Amino acid sequence: MKTRLPLLAALISLVLSFQPLLAQDCAFQLGFKALHDLIPDVVGDCLDDEQHNSATGLTQQNTANGRLTWRKADNWTGFTDGQRTWINGPQGLQQRLNSERLPWEPEMTAPAATQRLTLEQLRNAEYRLPLLGDQDTPIRLVDGMGTLVYGEGATERETVGLVNDTVAFGDLDGDGIADAAVVVFISGGGSGTFIHLVAVLDRDGAPEQAAWAFLGDRVPVRSLTIAGGQIVARTVTHRPSDGLCCPTLEITRTFELEGDQLVPRQALVIESPLPGETVANGVEVRGTASTYPSAESLAYSVYDARGGVIGMGSLPVDGYADQPGTFAAPVEFIAGADGPGRIEIVDINPVDGSALARTAVSVILQAAPLTDGRTSREPTPELVLESPLSGTTVGTTVELRGRISALPFEKNLTYRIYTQAGTVIDQSWISVEGDYGGPGTFARSIDIPGTTAPGLLRIEVRDESVVDGALIGSTSVEVRFTGGP
Repeated sequence: MKTRLPLLAALISLVLSFQPLLAQDCAFQLGFKALHDLIPDVVGDCLDDEQHNSATGLTQQNTANGRLTWRKADNWTGFTDGQRTWINGPQGLQQRLNSERLPWEPEMTAPAATQRLTLEQLRNAEYRLPLLGDQDTPIRLVDGMGTLVYGEGATERETVGLVNDTVAFGDLDGDGIADAAVVVFISGGGSGTFIHLVAVLDRDGAPEQAAWAFLGDRVPVRSLTIAGGQIVARTVTHRPSDGLCCPTLEITRTFELEGDQLVPRQALVIESPLPGETVANGVEVRGTASTYPSAESLAYSVYDARGGVIGMGSLPVDGYADQPGTFAAPVEFIAGADGPGRIEIVDINPVDGSALARTAVSVILQAAPLTDGRTSREPTPELVLESPLSGTTVGTTVELRGRISALPFEKNLTYRIYTQAGTVIDQSWISVEGDYGGPGTFARSIDIPGTTAPGLLRIEVRDESVVDGALIGSTSVEVRFTGGP
């Protein structure tokens, strides 16, 4: 061991010293260069030259921050960091989650991957798993089972095995060759049976483990599939109130291979209220998150029929890190009238404010009761935002200009600026010119906060009741923010 450590340190130093030279041996070309030059900090330096796969029609190039892809079938060029995708398309540079599609993007059916790996190979492969206190202990299975014997007198053992031959085949690394996912258990002889998901790559027809992820203690896996480069496991896991023996939370968990890690992809499900249900202020919203959020809570927004935000807040999530969670909490809003609405739940990345996942349910909103003696609320005025227009590219300063059919109380409107995740990054008032009883016009220059990242923003102008805070009228536009100077 004493001789290995200096040698290992020397090898690491040697590898690190060569990294800049390796980066200089590659270059971006054509469409990859154009996309890199638009977002150089997002893409990062190249790690190799582009490689074309004639079987899939894909040309790809690895970078320090992800992978560039060109698809011959529809001349599609994009970059992904494993979670988000930036596309240089017919509408310029656009960004979306990997799980989403832009309106102009066609639904592509991937060609079936060539399968060379077999169940027999996987039942007799070598795996690296968290055994004997090490996260990367090798063990070879024979007919789906393996045992490590240890301790004084070799009296202790850990047993590893494939769970009911639960295996799925599909392409995980985009090379057109089917890889595999398997479910294995680890048991040390006690009551715990620890279930792991393992990604296995096809390397010249032989299985090679890429990564593993812990699913839980005594967690049944109902089904396992690979689709769109992702591993989808339908499991029964533990609610916080469940005993370890008896999990009851049925949930679908999705994982994506990133380097040597299986990264869980968030999926949110609203179980209550149901679509079309009539809800009042304080309705309890219940559901599940396939991965416990790092912020320990989710954000909610409530929209009226016009798209105005009539309620915002957070929902605490009950669960544990790296495991699914549940939420059940009241949602507060003030509806100015009965009618259609929407409750949206978002998992916001605390690092950059982006949306990791979102879901929504359409409901019928029940107007808040009047408690001040009024028999009706203020009539809804026509509110028009003339500038900026939706789709406009804006810089750090934006002029809000428009009109309203009836002058608001005290001649004031308010505005809010939202990120794509629905987070409010700025809000204030706008003065309206005109005479009471008649229409009015408004204009105000506003500054986008300097900490805002480039991307899509939504600007909403609002007419709110000074009596109870109910939204009387609103209008909004979506603009593309280019970032600070």
